[in-house]
This record gives sequence, structure tokens and C-alpha cells, in this order.
Amino acid sequence: MATLQLLASSERCVDEGLEAVAASNPGFHLIPLHRVIVDRRWLLKGPNRRRKVALISGGGSGHEPFSVGFVGSGMLAASVSGHVFTSPPPADIVAAITAVGKDNPDGVLVVVFNYTGDRINFGLAVERCRAAGMRVEMHISGDDCALTELEGTAGRRGLCGTHFIFKIVGALTEGGASLEEALSVSRKLGEAIGTIGVAASGCTLPGAASPLFTVPAGVLELGLGVHGESGAATIKAESTQQVVEAMLSHLTKDDSATRLDLQEGDKVAVIVNNLGSFSQLEMSNLTNEVVSQLKCRGVCVERVYQGALMTSLDMKGFHLSVLRLLNPAWLTLLDAPTTAPAWPAPCLLAHDAVGDLSVPDLTLTLTPEDLEPGCRSWDSSQAGRLRSCLEAVVSRMPAHEDTLNTLDTLCGDGDCGSTLMKGITAVSKQLSGLNMTQPHQVLGVLGDVSANAMGGTSGGLYSILFTAASASLVSHECSHRSAWAAALRAGCEAISKYGGAAQGDRTMLDALIPALEVLESTSDDHDLRSLLQAMAAAADEGAKKTAHMKARAGRATYVREENVKGEDAGARSVAHILHALAHY
Repeated sequence: MATLQLLASSERCVDEGLEAVAASNPGFHLIPLHRVIVDRRWLLKGPNRRRKVALISGGGSGHEPFSVGFVGSGMLAASVSGHVFTSPPPADIVAAITAVGKDNPDGVLVVVFNYTGDRINFGLAVERCRAAGMRVEMHISGDDCALTELEGTAGRRGLCGTHFIFKIVGALTEGGASLEEALSVSRKLGEAIGTIGVAASGCTLPGAASPLFTVPAGVLELGLGVHGESGAATIKAESTQQVVEAMLSHLTKDDSATRLDLQEGDKVAVIVNNLGSFSQLEMSNLTNEVVSQLKCRGVCVERVYQGALMTSLDMKGFHLSVLRLLNPAWLTLLDAPTTAPAWPAPCLLAHDAVGDLSVPDLTLTLTPEDLEPGCRSWDSSQAGRLRSCLEAVVSRMPAHEDTLNTLDTLCGDGDCGSTLMKGITAVSKQLSGLNMTQPHQVLGVLGDVSANAMGGTSGGLYSILFTAASASLVSHECSHRSAWAAALRAGCEAISKYGGAAQGDRTMLDALIPALEVLESTSDDHDLRSLLQAMAAAADEGAKKTAHMKARAGRATYVREENVKGEDAGARSVAHILHALAHY
């Protein structure tokens, strides 16, 4: 089955992509006939036109945001794009060099990725521009560590590690470095950078019906290029730990002609580059594993840059690039500001934010000094009834887990009962340690358990209910029914405030509020068991009514009305809990 590609056409997709980049960045100017993007400062008329060493690069498209995304102050002055996976023609490269190099006595440094087509076309363009009187130098970048032998090959391929050159040399020229200095530093950086990659699938060219290559299930291609070139080996697609370990082992392999000579005690910067289709969560996990393993090797990771810097269309894979910071100035240049939109600049500390940290105690607890005079401790008889009530919920609610899950499948993800049981299981583990003589503290613990053990929307709502009720109970005489009514009223109002629901919206409030109204209308001399039974009956009736309500809050509002059937699982949960309390 062909892969869905939302592209204008295979012929126009690159041009429309460049037009979008120019429209998104007012500081860019597009020269459409040559597919060149230029930092506008280099094209201004008169004395404001920029005059420093200009850094340019480019290559085939399909690797976005490379290279157009790295145009900006402190990085590239211009970029030139070919068609997908195709080197730009010499005339377009000449246009890019001329745009920033004509009448520029400081000159132009062209950074070329080590692919035969790019070397030939960029080299020819450089020679033409030199013949026209421009100062131009060219650096061929190769950072690939996949090959163990270089003899009989075209050499190390240029991969995403070259972005370290863009950033460091770009910052260097921004500061006024000469063309000779820029070229010299580029060469030194090239010797200190290594890149290795893996992929689980190949990429699909625009208009193609199938990917360039396939990878068997359960394995990854190790050391592949960005155009779909096969890798050095295949490895098992195991855990992130094993995949990263295999990559770092190959990157630093002793008998490899392209190895990165990474030493214990080295300071490094790292790029973890998404080749196209890994999720952000996967990339974060991989990045964390890379940093962890480098630290275990005794390497100090000074900077980490994660993201899609140089993709390969929709390839599912990533590249790992490591730069040995052999010169302390390189770190300063990495941290220098840039307006390039695709550079993943980290959050850096200002000078006044450097120093030891003092993290306050983050545990929120209510101490006796916080209690107002109205809140008194319960006697042993009252405390015993409270404990019996909670024990009844713990023992009776498991029987309803499956039915609540079934109700939830009609308009949710089918886990209402399971989620509720996580909270009840956590409560059961804390029952023996709860101070039942302080009911507001018990409610506070129930609020914490709901948030931490249950999680999700249900956990949040129950946590809001118990937390607001606890805060209300602090300032009242806990033995009075009116105090508990006020506490439950405060909890319901908090749910409505933060959850955005009201009675009649097909939520847990449709069971809670009828029960609350029974509590509010009952005097202190009413028998507790009879009161709880009356509240449970009211909640049961409220839950039944939700079967005929239109959902106006919660997840059910996103489900087509004809698919919202049966009672609301949240309302039925409340009814079950109150029935359990009534059997203490």
C-alpha cells in the first residue's frame, strides 16, 4: 500500500517548501529560480549590507530543516537546495556564493557534505566564482564513523555532525574571524566529530509507492547514510540501552579507520538527530540513554542538542553525533546566540543564576499549628466509625471494577473501574496508619492518594473533591453534620470550577449533588447508617438519570451522540462508593 504523502507534487514540493520557509522567516529572502535562501542582511543596499566571512552550505532536499533552517546570524549566510536527494546544479550554487560573496572582501567559506555529487557540483561552482574574482574556500565535511575501512571508498560521509561546524564556525565569523581562521577551525572540528546512526525503516521518495529499502522486523540497520545507503551491519532491535550501547561501541571501535577517539575525561557536545519518524518521547528516551552511557564511560556531556536537524524524509531512525570539545572556546561558540530557526538552542543560565541551589521542602502537610479552633479531634468511637466506613469501601468496591470498565468503554477508554481500584488499593495500604481522630487529615490523605495512585482525569477529580473538603472541614466542628455538608459542598463546587461541569452534564456530579442535598437536609440526630443509605439511594437515582442525558462535559462530549450509551461511569462509581459506605 502506498504511503500517504501530503505534497503539492513530486516536481513542486521542494519549491513550495522553500516558499513556506521564506514566508515563516521575515529575515530570509528566497531567490526562487536558484532555490537559494539568503539572510536578508547580506542583500541590503548601501552601507548596511553585511560584510564578514559568509558561511554557506546546501545539498539535496528531503533532509529538512537542513540546510535552510540554519540560515541566520551566527550560522549560515545562505543555503542552496537541490531536488530531493539530488545535489544542486553548479549554476544555483554559484548564485548562492555570489549573493553573499560579490564585492565581499572577507570572502566565503563553502561547507560541503562528502558525497560525490556535492563535491563535484560545489567544487565547480567554487572554481567559477574564484575565476570571477571572489574569495572562496571550500571545506569537505565527513563525520561518519560507520566504515571500518576507508580503502576503496569515497571516505567518511557528511552527516548531521557537520552542524557543529555550522554553529561554531558561524559564531566565529560572526565575531569577525578571517576566512583562513574559519577554514582552519572547520578542519580541526572535522577531526573531533563522529556520527553513527540506526534505522528501523527506509524513507519513501515523493511520489514513490514504496520505501527505498526495508529492514526486517526485530532488527535495525546500523551505520546507514541519509539517502538510504545501507549500513555497516544489522543489530537486534532490543532495548534503548542495548541499541545505544551498540552505537557507541561502533563509534569508538578500536580497529575502525573512522573511529572517534573518545577518551575518559573528555568533554563533549552531543547531537541526537531524528531522521524523520521517531516520536518526541522516543527521542527523549534515546537522548537520556546516550547521556547516561557517556557519563558511565567517564565522559563529561557539556551540551545536548536533540531534535530533527537533518532528516531523511520519513525514515524511522536517528543519528548520534559526538564532538570532543578539544578547545574550550568551542563551547563558548556553541552557546553564542543565533537567529537560525532550526538550531535547538538550550536554556542557558545567566551569570546571576550560577551557584549552589536550595530547593525548599516540597511536601505540603497540615501541622497542628495550622488548625483553627473549630477543628477538634474525634473520640475513639467516632474514629472507629470512620475507619469502618473506609474498610467497607475497600472490601466492597473490587466487585464493581468490571462493570465500571464496561460502562466506560461506551464513551471512554474502558478503564474507569481499573483506575478507581488503583486508588482503593493504595488506600487499603495506608489504612492502618491513618489518624482517624483527625478526619480532615484523612480526607487530605485520600486527596493525595487519588492524585498519585489513580492519576488521570478521575484521580484529579477525586483529589480535588477530597482536598477541598479537607480544607473546609478544618474550620468547622467535625462532629456536626452541617460541617460535613459544607465540606462536601466545597468539594462539589471545586470539581465544577476546575472540571467545567455542572449537574445535568452527565458526570460524577449528577450522583454527588443529589447525595449532598440529602446530607444538607438532615439533622444531627439522624442515624448515620440511615443517612448514608439515603445518600446512596439519591446517588443511585442520579446515576440512572445520566443514561438519558446529553454529555456537556468530560470525554463523552467528543464522542458522537449516538455512541454515548448507558449510565455515566463516573456517576455510577460515586453511587457504588456511597452504597459501600452505607454497609460499614
